[in-house]
Amino acid sequence: MQNLYKLINVLLLVILCHSSYGQENLHDIFASLKSDSVADAQKISLSKRAEKILSDSLKKTKSFAPTLNYPEMGRVLSDDNKVCIYSWAFQLADKSYHYGSIVQTKLRKGSRVETLIIKKSPFLPQPTDRIQRTNWYGALYYKIAHVKYRRDEYYIVLGWAGLSAISHYKLIDVLRVDGSGRPSFGKQVLKKKGRQTWSRHVFQYNSEGKIALNYDDAAKMIVFDHLVPESMMFTDIPSYYGPDFTYDTYNLHEGKWFYNDNVDVRNKD
Repeated sequence: MQNLYKLINVLLLVILCHSSYGQENLHDIFASLKSDSVADAQKISLSKRAEKILSDSLKKTKSFAPTLNYPEMGRVLSDDNKVCIYSWAFQLADKSYHYGSIVQTKLRKGSRVETLIIKKSPFLPQPTDRIQRTNWYGALYYKIAHVKYRRDEYYIVLGWAGLSAISHYKLIDVLRVDGSGRPSFGKQVLKKKGRQTWSRHVFQYNSEGKIALNYDDAAKMIVFDHLVPESMMFTDIPSYYGPDFTYDTYNLHEGKWFYNDNVDVRNKD
């Protein structure tokens, strides 16, 4: 009976997402966001409409973190089954990207649904900033992992963003959720060499390339490409950076993540 109840709620959510809000539904909106013939301002307006449709739908159904069949929208659910992030990205005329995202948090009774808001335009977040949901930088998230040490708990999130025509970035960020289910980003748990402690780590690189940034659930380890410039003349110019085929890691110890460079991450079995 419980499974039947969950199925009914998921079906209700699908119906709500396909229902007409004006003349749009999520399938129509995501199709328009992929079109080169739609103006930037209209795309941003449509994305806000998608946020409204999805947010209202999640609030109306009692099902937590339903799986929705929209290939353009990413969905990541935390391993403690308490936080789900829906996010999407779309390209603008200048080859930069814009984003939309909804965070659903499970509470003792029901859930809280919050939209992440880009105030003006997406931006590159800084390593030590604390970022509220009302001034979000914009990203497409593809991993979330729960971390708890003694009374402290938070979530590690991995994401990607297309910053410009020549530069993209991936990032490790820290998501915190307060007792009411309100999300924010940034907590100084990433221990760099020396005395540096960061709230997030941003990996900016050439948009023509690809970099690896992955989370090893079993080892509680974040593994990523070591980035270097194409030549020394391009030092400190991120759009000329790419992987050198070595790997660095962050390893979890007592609630903190400690940086290690040039790590052999091959399977030794």
